[in-house]
Amino acid sequence: MRAPAAQLRSLRQRELTAPTRPGVLEGDAAARAGEPGRSRISMLWIVLGCLAVSAITLVYPTTPTYDPWAWVLWGREIVQLDLVTTGGPSWKPLPILFTVPFSLLGDDLAPYLWVWVARAGGILGCVMAYRVARRLIGGGWYGTIAGVAAAAALFSSNKYVRDAALGNSEPLLAALALWAFERHLDGRRDHALYLGVACALLRPEVWPFLGLYGLWLWFAEPRLRLRMVGFAALIPALWFLPEWWGSGDPFRAGERANAPNPGSAAYAASPAVELVKRHFGVTIAPVEAGTLVAGAYAAVMWLTRRREGATVALGLGGLAWLALVAAMTEAGFAGNQRYLIVTTAVMCVLGGMGAVRLLQGVEWAAVRLTGNVRTGTVAAAAAFVLGVAVASPVAVAKFDNTRRVDGGLTHEAYLWHDLKSLIDAAGGKERLLACGGIFSGPFQTQMVAYELGIHGIQVGWKETPAPGVVFRTRTVPDGPLVTKPTDDRFRLVDQDGKWRLLTTPPTDDRGACPAASPEAPTAPLS
Repeated sequence: MRAPAAQLRSLRQRELTAPTRPGVLEGDAAARAGEPGRSRISMLWIVLGCLAVSAITLVYPTTPTYDPWAWVLWGREIVQLDLVTTGGPSWKPLPILFTVPFSLLGDDLAPYLWVWVARAGGILGCVMAYRVARRLIGGGWYGTIAGVAAAAALFSSNKYVRDAALGNSEPLLAALALWAFERHLDGRRDHALYLGVACALLRPEVWPFLGLYGLWLWFAEPRLRLRMVGFAALIPALWFLPEWWGSGDPFRAGERANAPNPGSAAYAASPAVELVKRHFGVTIAPVEAGTLVAGAYAAVMWLTRRREGATVALGLGGLAWLALVAAMTEAGFAGNQRYLIVTTAVMCVLGGMGAVRLLQGVEWAAVRLTGNVRTGTVAAAAAFVLGVAVASPVAVAKFDNTRRVDGGLTHEAYLWHDLKSLIDAAGGKERLLACGGIFSGPFQTQMVAYELGIHGIQVGWKETPAPGVVFRTRTVPDGPLVTKPTDDRFRLVDQDGKWRLLTTPPTDDRGACPAASPEAPTAPLS
């Protein structure tokens, strides 16, 4: 019977001499291993499971945030054949494919349905981080550890839960991108193409990546050529034609992205550098360290043995995405951190893998020193326990951060609830619309427009000239009231929860606008 060390050397030699298919796109044998049929069935159940869990989360205070409110509003306007996109965020085709049919189910239900889909996408993103990390490691206990670490890293990354919970589309993009990568490894290039198209309908940064993949597919999979030609026409059509209809300018989305909000990295002296610096705060230090370890290991294995090709491709893709967004920020586009979600997802996968590479290194070193496989296993287990203990303070800090995230989510959810109550108490939307101009805070314009049944551009926020109605609230739970009227004739009429309603005195005998009560302050609330 061979000694343990001799067994390891024999296994290692077989690994080194086993034939592999070179090529970064193809990856190595471990990454290619899989059963496409079973994977397809299991993914169906996984998606249904994510939707089920997401549905349960709707018992928690729920509302969309600014961009998703616009998507829900535009979905209703498309059904009414009255689309107006000016005054809102950048157009995104994929959410509209959901919000249009959702609008047919009623104004009260449609916002919840989009948040349901977005939250399911966030959950799926964590599942896919687990699956990709586990697969690239090669399965087994090490693969499970890598997968759990990757999923936890993505879940705890900065604002990931918040973005998914409030209906932003970036967590869904992370899920679709990782799913496309897995489908490619399964050999289902057609599925990878379809998922890539879905990604391209969420962010324009996907286009060059999808274009390069399509160029490769053109020669590798000739049967997909006709479909690729169709998609090449469909993607720009869905981006530009609705904008042309809604604003008269098919390129309004690009112009809107070139007008970033205050505090954006685009306003820094060196926007690209500032964007990269800020990105280092998205994930915790252990994840970043694990990314370096996994990346370095994969690079060495690829250069010396033509292995770990799939990991190399994944890492290069995440790095290229970062470079592209940085270049766009340097050119004046808004450099929001959530735009780097693909890089973040890649870092989380590599971070989980890097932790396992360290454990494997400990096991290898212990076996090499002692010649005993059991000792190597014990050493790796001890290193795992030590790593969890060292990382636990960071995990606790992340858990404590949930209070702040919870406060923000609850605040925005009650804004919607209280706004509807305030409108009803003031006599309904028809009475308020008869008062003149409608004004709100800059981040509430789409919500107010949706509840009043008007276009987003019809809700002002920079100036509040009389006559009109002012919906005033706080942007953040403990922040100041925003939208201070610029005309001192506005008076407080009513308040409900987090909202203050101000109007100017009626200008005719009909008293169309809600009038201030005798006890109302003689000046607007500060």
